[in-house]
Amino acid sequence: MKQPRWDSMVKNAIGILCCTFLLLLAAPIAMAQETTGNIEGTVSDATGARVPNATIKVEGAAFTRTTTSGEDGFFRILQVPPGIYKVTVSATNFSSTVAESVSVVLGKSTELTFSLKAGSVSEAVTITSDDIARIDTSDNKIQTNITSKVIDALPKGTNMTSLLKISPAARAESRSGQFQVDGASGSENSFIIDGQEVSNFRTGVVNFNNNLPFQFVQEIQIKTSGFEAEFGGATGGVINVVTKGGTNEWHGEGGIQGEPGGLQAGPRPFLYQFRTGTGAAFSQTNLYLKPNKDDFSNIFPAFGVGGPIKKDRLWFFTSYAPQFFNTTRFARYYAAGPNPLATTPTATQTYKLRDRQEYWQTRLDAAPVDSLRLTGTFTWNPYIRDGALPAGNIQIGGAPPVVNFGGSIGTLTGNQLTDRQGGRQNANNVTTQAVWSPTSNFIASFRFSRGFLNERLGSYFVPIATRFRCVGIASEIPAAAGCGAGFDSLPTGNTQINYDASVRLNFEGDLSYIVNKFGGRHEFKGGYQNAKVSNQVNRGYANLGRVDLYHGYTINDLTGRNDPVSANAIGAGLLLRFGTVGDASNRAQSVYIQDRWQPTQRLSINAGVRFEKEDLPSFNGFAPPINFGWADKIVPRLGFAYDLFGNGKTKLFASYGQFTDRLKFELPRGSFGGDFYRVDYFEIFPNSASFNGSYNSFTLSRILGNNQDVLGGKCPISNASGLTRCQYDYRIASNNPNSTIYDGKVDPNMKPFRQMEITGGFERQLSDNYLLSIRYTHKKLLSAIEDAGFPTADGSEAYIIGNPGEGLHAETAKQFGYAKTTKPERIYDALEVRFDRRFSRNYFFNMAYTYSRLYGNYSGLASSDENGRTSPGVNRFFDLPHLGFNAAGQPDNGRLSTDRPHVFNLYGAYNFDWFGKAKGGGTQFSLFSTVQSGVPVTSFYSLYAAAVLTKRGDLGRTPVFTNTDFAVQHTYKFGANERYGVVFDFNVLNLFNEANVLYLVDTPAGINPSLGTLGLPATVTNEPQALNYILTNGITSQFQAYLNSTSAPQRKNTAVGLPNSFQGGRQVRFGVRFTF
Repeated sequence: MKQPRWDSMVKNAIGILCCTFLLLLAAPIAMAQETTGNIEGTVSDATGARVPNATIKVEGAAFTRTTTSGEDGFFRILQVPPGIYKVTVSATNFSSTVAESVSVVLGKSTELTFSLKAGSVSEAVTITSDDIARIDTSDNKIQTNITSKVIDALPKGTNMTSLLKISPAARAESRSGQFQVDGASGSENSFIIDGQEVSNFRTGVVNFNNNLPFQFVQEIQIKTSGFEAEFGGATGGVINVVTKGGTNEWHGEGGIQGEPGGLQAGPRPFLYQFRTGTGAAFSQTNLYLKPNKDDFSNIFPAFGVGGPIKKDRLWFFTSYAPQFFNTTRFARYYAAGPNPLATTPTATQTYKLRDRQEYWQTRLDAAPVDSLRLTGTFTWNPYIRDGALPAGNIQIGGAPPVVNFGGSIGTLTGNQLTDRQGGRQNANNVTTQAVWSPTSNFIASFRFSRGFLNERLGSYFVPIATRFRCVGIASEIPAAAGCGAGFDSLPTGNTQINYDASVRLNFEGDLSYIVNKFGGRHEFKGGYQNAKVSNQVNRGYANLGRVDLYHGYTINDLTGRNDPVSANAIGAGLLLRFGTVGDASNRAQSVYIQDRWQPTQRLSINAGVRFEKEDLPSFNGFAPPINFGWADKIVPRLGFAYDLFGNGKTKLFASYGQFTDRLKFELPRGSFGGDFYRVDYFEIFPNSASFNGSYNSFTLSRILGNNQDVLGGKCPISNASGLTRCQYDYRIASNNPNSTIYDGKVDPNMKPFRQMEITGGFERQLSDNYLLSIRYTHKKLLSAIEDAGFPTADGSEAYIIGNPGEGLHAETAKQFGYAKTTKPERIYDALEVRFDRRFSRNYFFNMAYTYSRLYGNYSGLASSDENGRTSPGVNRFFDLPHLGFNAAGQPDNGRLSTDRPHVFNLYGAYNFDWFGKAKGGGTQFSLFSTVQSGVPVTSFYSLYAAAVLTKRGDLGRTPVFTNTDFAVQHTYKFGANERYGVVFDFNVLNLFNEANVLYLVDTPAGINPSLGTLGLPATVTNEPQALNYILTNGITSQFQAYLNSTSAPQRKNTAVGLPNSFQGGRQVRFGVRFTF
């Protein structure tokens, strides 16, 4: 495969932006992601009669538009960029009226009411952003808008996602993959910046490259339910970000923030388990070890400036905000033992890591004429890593890495090696947009964007060698092995990353038309979306391998089989080979139409439908195996909003909608020929004349011998010249048109990943400053796409790609003789209550309480059963027939692993203006605090794969989770009109340095059972029979008997139920910046 030429776009950024303006005129019509809000309202005279044909002019720092009121005095101005505006209304024989400081936010309509007086004298009416009614009485969607004012006020991290927590529907959940929104996993959100999708093409989460610093951000919008047909590809939330732009006034800032290591909390303790001996000699020590604190400092400089290139016609804004993370780690190496820290270190080593995240963005906005607005952005955001660190500064059983590169480099040890390691993850994004409004009731917008990412962190100076690990029982490892329990010859790994590049190309456009006919006022909108994703990849260690040695184990302990065990074997091992190679692309197209219909002044009906067409590619050259046509993904949306009393202060709303996911590339890479993943199992014997027993004697050639990698693997293996006794193939391609049902297939009639939701609610403006909101949401998964598998005759796994529990998967299970199957289930119900106080008298706050239930057997595209694994479509949910059932053979549906029934959030800020003396400035105090239920903890057993033992949540819940963040910011203004300012800020995350428990050890078995040790009937002789026995009879009693064997106490894990994960420590950051 030819290696791609990677873009070096920084030197040509200005040329690219200019060219993309021209591309806008040639780009096909496509998707309209939300980057604007609306202004609407009515014009009346002193008697209340509506005034038709009044002129309404909207003027902002870099935006001007004029329209007229209709016969009913109503006006609506669409696609207004977020910001502060002046609105002037004039009409013949009436005085003009001016509304100042009108605030527009993303995705909402700002409603205004003008009353004109007869005569020719102009009147100024001041309407501040705090006075505007917070209720959009025509809208039924649920969203949280984080404006620049809120961004500046609240405690936060340095990047945009650190404020998603203020939405009651969103929270960071590590076991959900990233951010959980209304019960959906982290891989089901859609992250959009300036109209461009930036979610990772493979996992669905947002990379650090695209987690923009706040210096770039104008506003963040979090859509959680009820959103319009134009938004697709997300069954979770839509996180929409608009970046800062230039205005007619020069403005900017420059400053620096820092996180000195001396002010940060130390690391949390970790659970160390030491197991030694067998039978009566077995013992297990569970000990919490406290690592020392690393020496580190993080620095965040930022510079930005914007203004007019040509006043009223062309503006720019450019910002550079790199982030530097420097860590020095003094690692101590100890021999494994019951209390290793009480012994003398076997070695010490100092390691250094220098990470640099580059962020540079330039934005151009142009208005060649009043009816045409053009926008273009270029973002350069590579991530550069120099050095590598061991996983912690306490290393048990290991030693500093030693690698012989040969030649002039020779042997490198410890930091001699890691100082040369690292990698570079190149990334850049280009977005362009044109908005044309030839008349006051017609708008067309067009958009083109391109995103590039090459994931090559950890690609420098990677040893081209086999990796060896000793992970067996400490007392059973002979001295000849040359390693102790916990040993790892290459702790930084041996994964070779030649390239893993992805490119997103989006062509988008929509048309909007406002008409007062057909039974009321209509805002019609339709659009077309065309998105192409391509991926070229060559990475892995398929030719090098990783060898794990399990002294004191049998080969059946690793394979789960019941094959004969050699009497003189002293252990078993495995050779794992993994790699991903391929070149593939897909295209997703969408067409939507929607209408906001107001049959009366108080009632708004929002209806729409979305049609999608999508394929998923192959990485092995075969035709695309998944093709959804226009009729396969029809997505309806319907909602209403009703102004209960007609005064804009009380709204009832409800919505129904279906949402489908855009397919991620993790599935085709894993199931359609991209991945190579094989595991060979062998026995370990005592020293002999031809084999010295040392760990590095287990070479690939010695293990594999003359055994060939046949499709589907082979088990058992006989008459091979190598050590391998069994080979499993975990990546049998399911899209080979010549394969049989025994090799895996793609269901030609599969249904798309689809979710249904019903939402209803109530909003009431209690006074000028207070707002009460109540929402109930019911979300139910209708169908999921996963790899649902069966064991092959040779012990490997073959998969049906489709809808588990139905279609081809259900038919195949019946054909293979399995008693039953299960379907994915995820149901989320929530009652949410919010109470807002708008900013006035120097303070604001928000309180939100959510009572919810997350129930089922399937967490979504990211797996909370696998500690947040982000492998959409190929997690382990249904990989074998017994998964989805407990050890008793009953469905394992229950409260899912990120279920938190009670969540209370509070945030707010108070600005002390020093008794009115701090003009335009002052000292601001702010906080964010949360109290959340703990999550359920479920015990798992493993026979061929991890499955629920009894029921979900059988180990109880983790303790209540609490966290408080705090910030202080002092602003000093000076100069004419307080144009200049100096800002000092101080942020503390986890103010009280709380160390709440996040999870518990959930595996009761220290050594997993095998077919031979579980005590099943003699008629159960292979894996398919064992799995079917679980489904029909259950193995609860057999597993308990296995676990509680008095002759083999090493089978039990005495650490089950102990905390093994804790809340991160306090983070302190402070800085200073100059603004103008």
